[in-house]
Amino acid sequence: MKFVTIFNTTHSSEIAIIRNLLEEHDIQYMAPDMATDSAAGLAGLGITGMRIQVPEDQQEQALAVLKAHGF
Repeated sequence: MKFVTIFNTTHSSEIAIIRNLLEEHDIQYMAPDMATDSAAGLAGLGITGMRIQVPEDQQEQALAVLKAHGF
């Protein structure tokens, strides 16, 4: 299954909100950068932020959810 990035941010609070929204709508997701979040700012790690990825076939649905909630 191919996952695509639908959101990127440096704010962990936004990631938490988006994860909850996707769970509420039964949309599968991955947050592959969560492990490096605590390293943000150390030796240049984490400067690209954290991503939310969803399966390619759920991309449109996920983007619609994000847009409906102001993301």
